[in-house]
Amino acid sequence: MTDQVQKSNRKRKVRALLAGGLVLGVGAAVTLAAWTDNVWGTSEFSTGDTAWNLQGNFTADGAPSGWDEYAEQTDAGDMLFPFPALQLTPGDTVFAPVGLRVEEANQYGAAVQLLGARTLTGTTPTTGLTPLLTYSVSTIASASSCAAGATVTGNIVPAGTALTAGTAPAAITLPDTGAAVQLCFAVTLPSTAGLDAAGLTTGDLYWQFAGTSID
Repeated sequence: MTDQVQKSNRKRKVRALLAGGLVLGVGAAVTLAAWTDNVWGTSEFSTGDTAWNLQGNFTADGAPSGWDEYAEQTDAGDMLFPFPALQLTPGDTVFAPVGLRVEEANQYGAAVQLLGARTLTGTTPTTGLTPLLTYSVSTIASASSCAAGATVTGNIVPAGTALTAGTAPAAITLPDTGAAVQLCFAVTLPSTAGLDAAGLTTGDLYWQFAGTSID
């Protein structure tokens, strides 16, 4: 075999190997390939455009300008108990109106629970004048009628209840129309209070109206 023939045979082998390599390469690519496909789903969620909001009114006559949120304890509305709230004697009862409503133009009503009186730090007061006082809460027709002898349309807290006691959940129901429910608080120093009550004070007390939206 001549040198030329040997060289020609080697070239064929190289070409064959290269061709085989190419075939192997293509074969590997085909083996690793796979069909791919996807299915996607999408949606969106929101809470709607109308914010639900509970409001209170502590004015003596339920004035429209008195409605506000009073959402924080440090921004609590002043309950207007008149004289002799700071000079009580046995048998005295003082009254203060509180209006509640859901902000107008809302699609939800409210179920409201009245929590018993607490201090600014959230503790239950057990000293001073607080344990000696009782209270009641009634529904009435208007803020200005919150006084002795008022016509009561419903009882929320019965007379003789300790200041620190509250109500069951949903004791007060507010409609989604924004119509107000007018409450009348009556706080009493019982006629049985003795001389040991003289000179005592409650300090600042806070009642919370905890509302939950309802359909």
